[in-house]
Amino acid sequence: MTEIEEIRRKYETGGLEEIRADLERFIRAHRGEILRLREENVARRLPPLNEETAIKLFILRHRSINPRREIEEQLQEIHREKWIRGVQLGRAPDPDQVAVEWARQYSAGWRSHRVLSIVYAFEREKDRYTHLLA
Repeated sequence: MTEIEEIRRKYETGGLEEIRADLERFIRAHRGEILRLREENVARRLPPLNEETAIKLFILRHRSINPRREIEEQLQEIHREKWIRGVQLGRAPDPDQVAVEWARQYSAGWRSHRVLSIVYAFEREKDRYTHLLA
């Protein structure tokens, strides 16, 4: 299963509901900034960005729509890794070492997957989200 297929399955089974809700809150909270971003091209004598492109660009610049939730989910992944290591070692691993190793090995991939999931959720309901700028 490809990464996109995994994200699609998760979306279709309700696994991205929190992202969908966070996305709506994020767009509402940053509406003014997104609209200003949209008009930046005009100042550069370029055509203004459409709503869809402006929202996606804003998301990609920020790379996070709910930092607190994302940190909590990363901590859950680190705790899962500690448990796996504990089973493998037959004893509790050094929690700091596991956290550092997880961050080095997986955090960039985790973040990229998260951003892809956010953009996927946006794409599936872009009409709903672009109307938030009206």
